Amino acid sequence: MVSEQSASYPGQDGGGEPTGSRALAVARDLRAASRRARRIREAIYLAVIAATVGAALLLGLFIIAPRYEAEARFAVRGSSPAGPATGGTGLLTTGANAMGTGFVDGFAVNDFLKSRDCMLQLATRVDLPRLLSSSGEPGGASSQEALYKAYSGAVTVRFNLVEQENVIDVAAFTPDGSRRIAEALVVLAEEFVQKMDAQGVQNTLDVETARLRSAENQAVEAANAVASWRAANRNVDPEAESTMVLQMIGQIENELSAAKISYAKVRAFGNPDHPMLAPARMQVEALEGQLAAARERLAGGSNSQANHLRTFTQLKNAQTFADTNLAATRDAYQQALRETSRLRRYLTVIARPVAEDLPSSPNLGMLALEGLLVGLLLAFLLSLVLGSVRAARPY
Repeated sequence: MVSEQSASYPGQDGGGEPTGSRALAVARDLRAASRRARRIREAIYLAVIAATVGAALLLGLFIIAPRYEAEARFAVRGSSPAGPATGGTGLLTTGANAMGTGFVDGFAVNDFLKSRDCMLQLATRVDLPRLLSSSGEPGGASSQEALYKAYSGAVTVRFNLVEQENVIDVAAFTPDGSRRIAEALVVLAEEFVQKMDAQGVQNTLDVETARLRSAENQAVEAANAVASWRAANRNVDPEAESTMVLQMIGQIENELSAAKISYAKVRAFGNPDHPMLAPARMQVEALEGQLAAARERLAGGSNSQANHLRTFTQLKNAQTFADTNLAATRDAYQQALRETSRLRRYLTVIARPVAEDLPSSPNLGMLALEGLLVGLLLAFLLSLVLGSVRAARPY
C-alpha cells in the first residue's frame, strides 16, 4: 500500500497538482493581463481624444473672442451707352458694357479695399485699433504692421464675376464695430470711384485741351505771318493787285492794237511828211513801253506780282489750314466735353451692412471636429510609441 501511494501518476507532479491545469491558469492570467493592458490603452486613447475635444471647446468658449460679421454688397457701373466708344472717351467705358471692361473697375475697387492706403484712410474715419481689439482698448494694434494684419484678418473683400459686384465681409468683436467698419469701407469705395472717374475725365480733357491750345497757337502764328508779310511788302491783297495788273495789260493791249491800226493807216498814204505819222508812231511806242512795264510788274523778277502772289499764297494756305484745324479741334473738344460729362462711373449699393445678432465665430462644431482630428492623430502616434515599447520589452 505504501508503494502504491508513493507512486506518481501521469499528469501529476510531486505536489499532486496536474501540470496541464497550471499552464492553462498561466495562459489565462496572461490573457487577462493583456486585456487589462488593452483596456488601459484604449482608455488612454479615449482620454487623449476627449482631452483635445474638450480643450478645443474650452478654447472656443472662454479664450477665443466671439466675432460678429457684417456684409455689404455694391457694384460699379457706368452711364456710358452700350455701344463701343471711340477716341479719348473710350477710356471711360465702365460698368456692364463690353465683356472685360466691366471687370476692370470692380477689380480696381477690390484691390483698393485690400491696400494699406485704404486701411490708413479707414483709420481716420473710425477708431480702427479699438474696433479690431478683442478687449475694446485702443492698444490692440500698436504698430501700422500689426494694424494692417488685424485689418486683413477682419476684412474680406471679393469680386463676384457673375454678378459683377463687390462683396465686403467684416468680422469684428462687436456688432456695432463690424457695421461701422463696413459702412466706412463703402464710403471709401464711393470716393475712390469718384476720384477714378474724375481722373479719367480730367485726363481726356487734358489731351483735348492740349490739342486745342496747339491749334490756337498755330492759327495765331499763321495770321501773324500773313500780317507781317503785308506790312513788309505794303500790299494788303496781292491777288486783287495781280488781277488789276492783268486787267491793265489787257486794256493796254487793246489800245496798242488800235494804235497800230491807226499808224498803219497813216503809213498807207505813203507820205513821210504826213502830220499824223509821227504822233501815231509815238503813240504806238508809248503803248508798247507801258505794256512792257506792266508785264515786268506782273512777272518780271523777285519784286513782281507773281513772286509776291506765290509767297502770299503759301502763307495764306497755311493760315487756312490752321483755321480749319482750329475749327475741327474746337468741335472735338466740345464733343469730348459733352461725352465726358455723360460718361460717368457710379457706385450702386446693393446691400447695406447689417451686423449679425449672434457671433459667427468661433464655430464650436468646427472646433470640436478639429479637436477630434487632433485627438485621433495624437492617439495614433501614442499607439505607435506604445507598440514600439512593447516590441522592445523582453518577456
